[in-house]
Amino acid sequence: MYCTVVSAAIDGISGRRVTVESDVTDGLPTFSLVGFLASETREAAERVRSALRNSGVHFSPEHVTINLAPASLHKEGALFDLAIAVSLMGAYGFFPQDALKGILFLGELSLNGEINSVRGVLEIVSHARDYGCDTVIIPRGNLLEGCVVRNVEVLGADNLNQVIHFLMDRACGEIFLQEDSYYEPPLIPPLPMETARVDPEQLRREQEEGLGVDFSQVRGQELLRRAAEIAVSGFHNLLMIGPPGAGKTMTAMRIPTILPETTAEEALQITKIHSIAGTLPEDMGLMMTRPFRAPHHTVTAAALCGGGTPPKPGEISLAHRGVLYLDELSEYDKALLDMLRQPLEDGNVRISRVRGTFTFPAKFILIASMNPCSCGYFPDRSVCTCTNAQVRRYLSRISMPFLDRIDMCVEAHKVRYEELAGNGEYESSAAIRQRVTKAAAVQEERYKGTPYRFNGDLNTDGIRRFCELNKEGKQMMKEIYEVMGLTARSYNRILKVSRTIADLAGSDRILTEHLAEAVSYRAVDRKYWDSVRAGD
Repeated sequence: MYCTVVSAAIDGISGRRVTVESDVTDGLPTFSLVGFLASETREAAERVRSALRNSGVHFSPEHVTINLAPASLHKEGALFDLAIAVSLMGAYGFFPQDALKGILFLGELSLNGEINSVRGVLEIVSHARDYGCDTVIIPRGNLLEGCVVRNVEVLGADNLNQVIHFLMDRACGEIFLQEDSYYEPPLIPPLPMETARVDPEQLRREQEEGLGVDFSQVRGQELLRRAAEIAVSGFHNLLMIGPPGAGKTMTAMRIPTILPETTAEEALQITKIHSIAGTLPEDMGLMMTRPFRAPHHTVTAAALCGGGTPPKPGEISLAHRGVLYLDELSEYDKALLDMLRQPLEDGNVRISRVRGTFTFPAKFILIASMNPCSCGYFPDRSVCTCTNAQVRRYLSRISMPFLDRIDMCVEAHKVRYEELAGNGEYESSAAIRQRVTKAAAVQEERYKGTPYRFNGDLNTDGIRRFCELNKEGKQMMKEIYEVMGLTARSYNRILKVSRTIADLAGSDRILTEHLAEAVSYRAVDRKYWDSVRAGD
């Protein structure tokens, strides 16, 4: 007999329909799996047979062939186990084909019949109707994630017996078993499969409450606080440079508390990426807060940008629509930092392999911090022990093309004793976030119907359309461009930051004071790198 069921695979960062076909015929007893399979997928033969046997399903020895189509798609992982088991039971006559129609099966089987969680459930479930399915059966551990999708019925199963009882009820007794094949149900009937509903706003509150830090804990450093507010309001890249202990890392770690809220579309996209990468917690069906990723400076190229076999999203994709924080920026390998140049410009990263090219989204805010030299105190020569050559060598680890992609550079000064010991109250994250949220709402309204979401997303055409300067602003920008020796890229980034500063000020137009503040954030990097080139 022949039976087919629907499952799906993850190809890069997208779901692909997979048809699991089972054919049982007379002949030499064998169990063959075909269809361009990875080793862990091919091992499903042993997992499925043991899981079925330990769940009370017994087969007569036959010639069994199972095909995972299309054969051109490389199948990886163990998410096909449940579909293979159901398809095999259908081929032996346990279920008629009609009972399996319109159902998509996902799940890894343990040898005792338990169904384990798998990666990429949200991406697959969201396309279930495109695959011709209105019901999806997934592991119980993925239920919250799968139930985010509302246009299909999503059922979570703990074990294979639950699935068998559900399908037998749909079959209404229409079973035509092969000789010597039978099912021994457990003495205690299994509980029915579960479904669930996800409340996005409740999830948002729960996830935000777990942050445990606040900007009011940052003493002094008004300039750092202001720069962080502008950066997150418009999704601009920020570099903080200054001596050790000035509060750079402390400021960066509190940035998640002021990030603008995600839209429903952004939350789904963020969750899909983390689900495919296997970094989504089981009890978090939907990521309602923006990600904050802080890889160590020993991170590899594949871990940072994506790659491996099969290619998976890297840290820059896991930080999509959130923050990628690089602490001690100069300690990262120079070639590794230069790999970020294309994603910072395009908002995605392309991984090319023999099997094809995979594109992962990577629109993130780059927040970086570093010391100006090895000892950390340049240009204060009363404390700094580094020679000009040592400082030059230290700063040269950051290439100018990479630095040119940083929208803002701000200097962190040593915190004064009075600021540390004083009893003054500093502005809380909640107060800052109110302004950030208001500015984000202005941008959302302005860019409705365009491919942009934040000012930092603007390309050249968008800058010309939305960042127009008045007569005084154009004259001021002309002088700045010539005096500072700006590139076309840095010119555009100043205009985008100016647009965000104007939004925070509630201004429809970019005024000269907004432009002047944006320019001040381009002068700090030149203070360090240009002075070193000049031998100061």
